[in-house]
Amino acid sequence: MTAWSPVPYGTAFMRAVELPGAVALVWHTPQGPVHLVWPLPTRQRMPHQHRRWVEQLAPRGEGAVVVVSGGFSLRHGPELKALLPGLPDRTYTPTWLDLAGVLGQPLPWWPLTLRDKQLLLDWEPSTDTVTAMAVPALDTGVLLMMASTYPEAHPAARVLVNLARLAHAQAAASAEQLVEMVEKAKLPDGVLRIAARPLPVPEAGLDDIEPTQRRAGWLDLLARTDDLARRCVREVTDWDAGADLPYSNPQQIEEVESTWAFKWTQRLVPTQRTAAFELLTRSGEPGDALVDPDTDAPVWRSGGGEYTAAMPQRLPATAPLAELILDGPVWIRTADGKVYPAPRDSYYGISWGYGGSGPGSLALLVNALLDDINAQAPAGINGAPEGLEALLSRKLPEHTVLTRAQLEAARRGEPVIIAVDDVDQDEDEDDE
Repeated sequence: MTAWSPVPYGTAFMRAVELPGAVALVWHTPQGPVHLVWPLPTRQRMPHQHRRWVEQLAPRGEGAVVVVSGGFSLRHGPELKALLPGLPDRTYTPTWLDLAGVLGQPLPWWPLTLRDKQLLLDWEPSTDTVTAMAVPALDTGVLLMMASTYPEAHPAARVLVNLARLAHAQAAASAEQLVEMVEKAKLPDGVLRIAARPLPVPEAGLDDIEPTQRRAGWLDLLARTDDLARRCVREVTDWDAGADLPYSNPQQIEEVESTWAFKWTQRLVPTQRTAAFELLTRSGEPGDALVDPDTDAPVWRSGGGEYTAAMPQRLPATAPLAELILDGPVWIRTADGKVYPAPRDSYYGISWGYGGSGPGSLALLVNALLDDINAQAPAGINGAPEGLEALLSRKLPEHTVLTRAQLEAARRGEPVIIAVDDVDQDEDEDDE
């Protein structure tokens, strides 16, 4: 049974209107048109887009524009924001109960990831609930086109298909969760009607493919020079900052203030611009494509001479950690004398000198590298041994060098004295 029957006199659904980044459903009422705007799933947002929607839908200031926003209340359901064209700088927050009372009929509701533009444009009050494929935040079409250029069993094809499956599974799960939330909301019968439910998608995870195969697949893709590969890299980095790539988290490296950085830049070698450089700069930017031969990480030298490097997520070193160098960026020296940028996760940064996420992330990294120099950079900021985190939270000067013995002592909870000789320590020996 619906809450309002029959439909109030003079009220009727009119049409769907396509907007930039949204679809509006329009009802005629005796008080004027009511436009219910559904933003579509997209990463692009225009400035002042709500005002633009009002200007397009109600150029003469008639009626009301109601936008379905991202908020949610167990009592009132999905959040609404109403804008009156005559008062463009003011917003109101009606409820679905208010809106359904005005229109006299149950209103459709789509989870964000099920807002397929054509589904909304085709909707009418008589339309039944549909089962639809959830729209992921990732353009999986680009990934699958790229995968089709490889043999099915190739590591690159496998990681691309796996990532597409993961994105679709996450989008479907998100839609299902939102549908359940709306169904549990304390709304009267007849206020909302679920317009679409997600098509079930099997679960997927990055661990569906063995790590060495994943690395081989991404390295192959990153080494390509075609535009489709570049688009894939842009999609992956926009989606999750390149969490699955062998290097990500670009950092500027200042060689002027750091002997370590200067020595590192001297070992860089010129290379062709590949898809990997989409991590650092968009096509057409003036500069030089370089590569760190020890980690294969791409490095971009801008026209002004600044270096930006993608940080490796694990080191290819063959000797254990010998020193931690607190510099810009943080460096790792191994027992065979080689120096590497400290690996890092695609999301968290690493730093020292305060109590916060940067030292916490660095302490986790050091703890892992002391045990295994080839360890993946941890994706977290909490859980390192207290002594190690306390040491790296100290306001140590730049260029401080902490030895393995000092780091291990801190990990055991023993006091660590930083001598003057530990600062600006930089032997002239060959780093190679």
